[in-house]
Amino acid sequence: MKQIISFTAIILAFFLSATAQEFPNFGRISNDEFNLKECAFDKEANAVILLNEAIATHDDEYHLITTHHVRIKILSEKGFDEANIELKYWRKDDFEFLDQLEAIVTNKNTDGNITTEKLPKKAFYKKDLNERIGLVIFTFPNIRVGSIIEYSYRSFMKNYNGLDDWEFQKDLPVYKSSYALTILPTTEFTYRIQKREDLPVILNVDKESAKIYLEMNNVPSLTSEPYMDAREDYVQKAIFQLSGYNNGYGKLNYMTSWKEVIKELLDDKVFGVQLGKNIPGTKAVIDEIKKLPTEDDKIKAVYNYVRNSMTWNGFYGKYAIDGIKEAWDKKKGTSGEINLILINLLKETGLEVYPILVSERFHGKVNSDYPFIDQFNSVFAYVNSNGKKYFLDATDNQTPSHIIPKDILNTTALIVHKKNGGLINIVNETLQYTDYINAQLDLNDNAGLSGEVLIQNSGYSKIEKASAYKKEGQEKYISNQFGENGISFKDFEFLNINNDTLPLEQKFKFTTTLSGNGNYLTIPLNLFSGFENNPFINDNRFSNINFGYKRTINTYTSISLPKNFILDELPKPVRMTTPDNDILFTRTISYDKETNTITCLLLIDFKKSLYSAEDYPILQEIYKRMFEYLKEPVVLKKK
Repeated sequence: MKQIISFTAIILAFFLSATAQEFPNFGRISNDEFNLKECAFDKEANAVILLNEAIATHDDEYHLITTHHVRIKILSEKGFDEANIELKYWRKDDFEFLDQLEAIVTNKNTDGNITTEKLPKKAFYKKDLNERIGLVIFTFPNIRVGSIIEYSYRSFMKNYNGLDDWEFQKDLPVYKSSYALTILPTTEFTYRIQKREDLPVILNVDKESAKIYLEMNNVPSLTSEPYMDAREDYVQKAIFQLSGYNNGYGKLNYMTSWKEVIKELLDDKVFGVQLGKNIPGTKAVIDEIKKLPTEDDKIKAVYNYVRNSMTWNGFYGKYAIDGIKEAWDKKKGTSGEINLILINLLKETGLEVYPILVSERFHGKVNSDYPFIDQFNSVFAYVNSNGKKYFLDATDNQTPSHIIPKDILNTTALIVHKKNGGLINIVNETLQYTDYINAQLDLNDNAGLSGEVLIQNSGYSKIEKASAYKKEGQEKYISNQFGENGISFKDFEFLNINNDTLPLEQKFKFTTTLSGNGNYLTIPLNLFSGFENNPFINDNRFSNINFGYKRTINTYTSISLPKNFILDELPKPVRMTTPDNDILFTRTISYDKETNTITCLLLIDFKKSLYSAEDYPILQEIYKRMFEYLKEPVVLKKK
């Protein structure tokens, strides 16, 4: 259940004296907190946040000033790492600084005496994470099981543009989380609360004083789950956005509908105004691209031209803050700057192209009911050519122009265009992840297994494998893909890595020695499929399961046996599917006595890419049975 409320600040501002004194309970630890041995609602937790609170307000110059207070108890030795604290702040253009830090560690000794140690100023030091983000780092000393660490600090920002979401939920369980916010005069903020039905929130709004108070208690930790969408999709939090202001002549709404969002973006000097810019020095290249015979060729050519000309600085963005011409001159920029350049050059070739705001999977889902622009983390180029839709990100050096980037599959995006704009769901019903594995194996008299393997990767599988190979190098790639299980590889070839049309081919030879028990020997039938460990072993599931794309894994294995071994047990043929036939597993296996050869065909076919948490029991059961079948070996006996 989500809530949404709007209100307008109508009172005068006041200055906040932001010190630990803002929190009178700082350092005042109760007996219950001292005696706490485990978290009542998360008994496996190694540490617990007893208190996480903040008060946000402003001074006479409308700076955003927020004081924070955090108290954590260490429950086991595995929780000692929680004593290493890193506080992030926005250092670019001196937008934010942190000050008035205070930190103490409190221990209750075996004799019942309580000792408190305050960190000196020299314990806090600054470090630049990158050109935009800075860190304040400190470590609590004398940590042991039962220690309570506590710190407070002030964040001072230039304006309310730094107002961020308030997360009740953390990586650790939280006993109490509270946030008090005072809104600027003449402004209106809209917010929504993202939470589970079984976790109530305390909400108090005082319109006269323009204050809002939020509190949530006994919040379990949010752990990572296999094939989980972004953590942001599930974390319990309050989300804020400026929705209106009063300029002295009346109230002005600000992005209260998706239509308003599009209008604001098109009028914005760092977004819409940039779409009409000429890119210096590109005319000759674009003139040549215009001569290409098809729109597909033109799209590919412009896309590759920008990808090869620009370097991504690692930052996501929707805007060109310093202008696209400056980014082009530097040949380096954010995702927003690079892709706005791409949109301009595609438009120069006469293509139908629009900017499209996206929220990549790691950033979180878009709630279409709320026109919050911060739900998107980047801008792509959207091209509609002869009924075919292209979603282009020139910071992505692996995905060809005709393939939708996997990070935006099963997401919602916003096309930014006055006439043809609006929300769109990005799905792919055709292209998928496809692997074909052909393994020709030979067993010798001494239980040595060798063979030649050909693996063909198509679609998203090719993109994933090629990207990993380029990033990791051959030796590490082989180790990560096939594991360190006593197999020796040689003559490894990686073909068609830069060819957009042909499947990726991995060719190699291998040798290994099989283990046996007495006169018996087992041969695995699932050496190179990548399906070795079941990811769905937990009994409960908090999040949806998003594979991103449909998948097909097809393996053919042929095993030639020596004369001194005979077949003792052959796994049975299997056909297994879900009630909706969206997952299919088959195993076809045979033995040719004349040639003393075993052949096995395995097919794993996923016809669906997205499952809800409610579907988890069915998915868990079929995965359990599938991995049981995959682990069944051929059993041989010595003559």
